[in-house]
Amino acid sequence: MRTEKKKIIIDEITHWKENKLLPETYCNFLLALYTGGDTDRPAGKKNIPLTMWLVLAILISSLYIYFTEMKPLLQMALLGAAALFLAPVIIKSRKNGMFQLPAGSLFLILLLLTLTGIDACKVPGTAAYPAAIAIHSAVWIAFSLRFKIRSMLAAGVAGLILAAASFLF
Repeated sequence: MRTEKKKIIIDEITHWKENKLLPETYCNFLLALYTGGDTDRPAGKKNIPLTMWLVLAILISSLYIYFTEMKPLLQMALLGAAALFLAPVIIKSRKNGMFQLPAGSLFLILLLLTLTGIDACKVPGTAAYPAAIAIHSAVWIAFSLRFKIRSMLAAGVAGLILAAASFLF
C-alpha cells in the first residue's frame, strides 16, 4: 500500500482513538496492523503533567493556608480562586476520563470554603458545621453515583456518618 494512503489511514485511526469513536483495543489493533507495530506515540503520557501540577498546586496552597494566619475572608478569596481554576481543568480532563482527582479537589475546596464562611459569619450554635458537612457529603454521594467513582462514594458515606454522629453526640 502506498505510504500516503497508510499515513491517512493511521491519522484517521488515531483521530478515532483520541475522540473515542471506536474502542481503544480496536484502534490499537488497527494501528499495530497499519504501522507494523511501530507506534511513535507513547500511550497515557499527556495526563501526567496536568496531574503533577494539580497535586503540587493543592499541596502548596494547603500548606500556605495552614501555616499562615490570614483573615477568613482572605482564605475564602484564595479558595474561591482555586475553585475557579479547577472548574476548567475538570471540564478538560472529563474528555480524557481522568477527572476524579480535579473533581475531588474541587469538592474539598468548596467544603473548606463553606466551613470558612460559616466561621467568618460567626454562626451561633454547633449544628452549622455538621449540617454543612452532611450537605457536602450528600452532594459527593450524588456525584459519585452519577459518575461511578467509588472513592468519592466512600468519602461521602463517611462524611454522612461523621455528621450524624456529631449531631447525636
